[in-house]
Amino acid sequence: MAGSGRVPGTATGDDSSSRWRRRRIALAVVYVVAFVITTALWGFPASRDRVLIWVLAALIIAVVGRPTGVARLFVDFLPVVLFLYAYDLLRGTADGLFHHVFTLPQLRVDEWMFGGTAPTVTLQRALWSPGHPRPWDYASMLVYLTYFVVPITVAALLWRYRHGEFRRFVVLWISLSFAALVTYALYPASPPWLAAHQGFMPHVARITPYMSEHMGIDLSRVMGSQRYVNKVAAVPSLHAAVALLISLFFWSRTRRWRWLLVVYPLAMGFSLVYLGEHYVSDVLLGWIYAIVVFVVGNWAYDWYSARSARRAQDDERSR
Repeated sequence: MAGSGRVPGTATGDDSSSRWRRRRIALAVVYVVAFVITTALWGFPASRDRVLIWVLAALIIAVVGRPTGVARLFVDFLPVVLFLYAYDLLRGTADGLFHHVFTLPQLRVDEWMFGGTAPTVTLQRALWSPGHPRPWDYASMLVYLTYFVVPITVAALLWRYRHGEFRRFVVLWISLSFAALVTYALYPASPPWLAAHQGFMPHVARITPYMSEHMGIDLSRVMGSQRYVNKVAAVPSLHAAVALLISLFFWSRTRRWRWLLVVYPLAMGFSLVYLGEHYVSDVLLGWIYAIVVFVVGNWAYDWYSARSARRAQDDERSR
């Protein structure tokens, strides 16, 4: 009997691809339903480790059924997972080297720059109404929360669509985070809300816990809560540093969205100061860290890549 030569009961490559596509769609539907239900029950998952779990689950769904897809995802993201957990663990103990917390230097710098009153005090007096959040309170909180979501999402999107840029971004991100971590260990510093609580400056509210509860946002961590919290890891502001690093990373890669790359770090800086989490000097120092890591990190990455390419060429010639 003439035919295509296909053995009954077997599937062609197209059939297999179509079957996996349907499975991925079904898994995506389950994913969305699970996300909606868990968010409704426990709040939006805004801690970094929870975000990482959801992002990795989405990537697994995107590559499942593709040759070596899940294995490649595991190999590439294992350093990211280890970094996030190591960073949180080390950050939680980074205030114990010298047993002294610095409170006044960064406060005095802000007072010197702004005519005797720290900007956090001025902004909260003008804009904060306890118990009655305004639109700018929601906006500031949402910008603040992007720190936990955007870097991981950027890494995931680069891995999926621009794999050649994925490792460069991760190297810069990890380098920046650990540069800040070293500073936290050497210079533990009180944020504005803690300095005010200790009586070093006029009343400053810590707005983020109130807004997170008011907005139904889950900031708790999978691996624990208070053990990994460091209230005096404030100098520099890693929130501000990461926001600027992302803007610098994409500046040469887009023209259409450059306005957003300018607005994002500025909005993050304003939110951090207004919410009582950081001084302006913390933000400025964070931006300096981001610029230095971006310049030095890109140079080192390019140097290492070129060196590895030369070695590969030499090995190929020697065969």
